[in-house]
Amino acid sequence: MTRLAMPLAPLAAAFATGIGLAPWASPRAAWALGTAAVALTTLVLLSGRPAHATVPLLAAIVALGVVRALPSPLPADHVARLPLPLTARVEGRLADTPLRWAPERSRLLVDVERVDGATRTGRVAVAVYGPPPELVDGQRVALDARLDRPLGFRNPGGFDSAARLERDGIHVTASAGAAHVDALGPPAPPWPARVRRAALDAIASQLPPVSAALLGGLLLGERSGLPPEVHEAFRHAGVYHVLAVSGFNVALLAGAVWSLLRAVGGSRRAAAVTAMIAVLCFAAVVGPEPSVVRATIMAVLILAAVVLEREASVTNSLALAALVILAVRPGDLFDPGFQLSFAATAGIVAAPLPPGIVAGALGVSLAAQLAVLPITLAHFNQLSTIGVAANLAVVPLAAAATILGLVGVATAAAADWLSGAAFGAVWPVLLAMRGTVSMAAAVPGAVLHLPGPGAGAITCYTAGLAAALAAWHVRDRRRCRHLFGTAAARPAV
Repeated sequence: MTRLAMPLAPLAAAFATGIGLAPWASPRAAWALGTAAVALTTLVLLSGRPAHATVPLLAAIVALGVVRALPSPLPADHVARLPLPLTARVEGRLADTPLRWAPERSRLLVDVERVDGATRTGRVAVAVYGPPPELVDGQRVALDARLDRPLGFRNPGGFDSAARLERDGIHVTASAGAAHVDALGPPAPPWPARVRRAALDAIASQLPPVSAALLGGLLLGERSGLPPEVHEAFRHAGVYHVLAVSGFNVALLAGAVWSLLRAVGGSRRAAAVTAMIAVLCFAAVVGPEPSVVRATIMAVLILAAVVLEREASVTNSLALAALVILAVRPGDLFDPGFQLSFAATAGIVAAPLPPGIVAGALGVSLAAQLAVLPITLAHFNQLSTIGVAANLAVVPLAAAATILGLVGVATAAAADWLSGAAFGAVWPVLLAMRGTVSMAAAVPGAVLHLPGPGAGAITCYTAGLAAALAAWHVRDRRRCRHLFGTAAARPAV
């Protein structure tokens, strides 16, 4: 296989830097910097010195990131331009599957079409109180709601929900009673919503409630049915990431499809194309979470390299995934899920992993934990002391449960006996996982609550990790040169 050299990591870092600087930048300054950088890059390239074009090119990418992240002016008919707060009749279409926070509370994302009969645009997050009606993604609804602007900080240093909603393009929130929410017409959910609902129904029909909720979290990231104590146990054990669909799930699915097709005699290209289709369909069903999008893009690039008979670069795949996500949704840069997903993956890719199954698994867990440490402290003020060890036991159980669960869901409509066997086999695995997590969470000092680090501390920590990696790579290269020199000097026998 030949390898295509595409150094995308500096471009992704420059684009992310521009997005991070956007809150302090002005549009005029960003456009001026970008125009000047592009002109300078062009002049340098025309002069025949492409090596000197790196700095102005990166400056242009930074400016592009700033421009992309700057907020666009709201249209004249946007719902946020109404005199808020306001009680009104809202009509629109559900932009996502309703999210149930509790038996008597749920959230709807509504793409507004009309307010009190007048045409309006914009997306509204509606908190619904009471048992909500059965609604699905894409369904038109009408509701009597109180519209208002999102609230910001309630406590200094706390989670800024208003900023998060604004990054998601939501400038208005609302509240409504469940009795005042009406469905307009029959449900017409898109196929991903239908597949997701069918999968959850199949799981619920075969397993007890808590085990069904746990498997729903493993397969689809659906965690609303998990009891609070189970949520807390996974957090305290430092293994909550297994309940968030990510590269772990995507890799298992791609690997299972690949292995099955190769086992029945399929070619490498056919297996890669089929695995690519399976991964894309899985991502559509699960939803556009940053970790899912990142893992899907990386998997598609690696599988495409197999089809094209090229050698894939994991670093470039990770960088390209970041560029694609941030180009579409620049606000994801500040999302904890985006930061945790990319930091953990980058840590695993960059870390020197020891040989051996157990040592390698321990190295992967440690590398991921070290990479996400400042992020978890900054967002959640928690440090898991047992997570590295707990992952050694929980991750294999999660992998087995995921594969068996996928078999059970995939065969639910076609082969009841196989589906029942798969769900019967997955139940003890789920029980073993819950028991392992409970024991790990019960260890004294399993989780420490610490203050969030400042920008200086995060910078020093990151620089320290980078210096340690650089020192290891330098020592590794010297060792290789020494071994090569010794072998070359040894006389032939």
